[in-house]
Amino acid sequence: MMLHLVLFPLMFTYMVVGLTPDEYFRQKIEIITETRDSLSEPVDAAMPFLDQYEAIWNSAKTLSLIGMDAIGARNSDDVTKILKDLPERITTAYQASVENVRKCEESNTKEALKEATNNLAVYCISVINISRDVRVKPNDANSWRLMHDHAKTISEVANSIRQVLIQSGSGIQACIETIGTIARITENLETMQMLARDGTLESTGDPFPNHREDMSGAAKRLVGAARLLVNGAISSNQEQVKDAAMTAEKTISDLANAVKSGVISLSIDDVGTRSLLLNGGTDVAKALSNILEFTKNAFGKSPNDASWDKLYSSVKELVNIVRSFLETVESV
Repeated sequence: MMLHLVLFPLMFTYMVVGLTPDEYFRQKIEIITETRDSLSEPVDAAMPFLDQYEAIWNSAKTLSLIGMDAIGARNSDDVTKILKDLPERITTAYQASVENVRKCEESNTKEALKEATNNLAVYCISVINISRDVRVKPNDANSWRLMHDHAKTISEVANSIRQVLIQSGSGIQACIETIGTIARITENLETMQMLARDGTLESTGDPFPNHREDMSGAAKRLVGAARLLVNGAISSNQEQVKDAAMTAEKTISDLANAVKSGVISLSIDDVGTRSLLLNGGTDVAKALSNILEFTKNAFGKSPNDASWDKLYSSVKELVNIVRSFLETVESV
């Protein structure tokens, strides 16, 4: 009875597509094999770097998650839930992965991605084959073990594809990570703003001038880091963008720490000045985050692409916001 309950949803899947179970599994394996063989076929046009980075990353992530789902299948109830559409999910995700790799522009990266994607096909086919055995014999421990092992390998190989991307797109990845750091910084500054307004942000009582130069110096250095980001994007230099993003991350952290130290040196009753400084620091951080986002988007694009205008405008905006922030700092 349990086996019947397990097999019915699976049989329904095959009936919908008009195939017997064996035909259905064989079809998916043939599609993966044909897709793998198309890895070296030329494409009409390569994708811009960011688009290919995100597309390959997402398709590899999907395959990794599918592998994890299969690893998590432990009993006959899981057979119904996981195996019902496992072959379809694997096939679709693998097709997307190959299509995205084919559109990759950078030759060294493309060869590494092709090798990993080619290896991935072997384990995708194995999991589909073994899932057919599990479908027929859901209580066979050896079939389950093999499916778990091969599904684990799918996740590992898919993750290795993501590692290749991180290495080849070090600048893009650094921008993404720095944007995440800035989000946490702005959240912290906004929390301090709330405490300052409520009158619950304590004061250290140390002289404000001790922190003025730290704030001013960090804000000025951020403008320099922003210009390095633009230069790196213009020259399509991943290492230069990476270095600039890391510099920007350290500098905005320094600025935030200086702002916080300056704010808590002021009297608890000086809510207005505290708010001005915290707002100013937050505005600078958000402007820098925009530059990183637009750097990421413009990287690898043609000089006429609209993303460049957004990048240049965001740098001008940062310069104006930093100028206003410096005036605030000097007025305290």
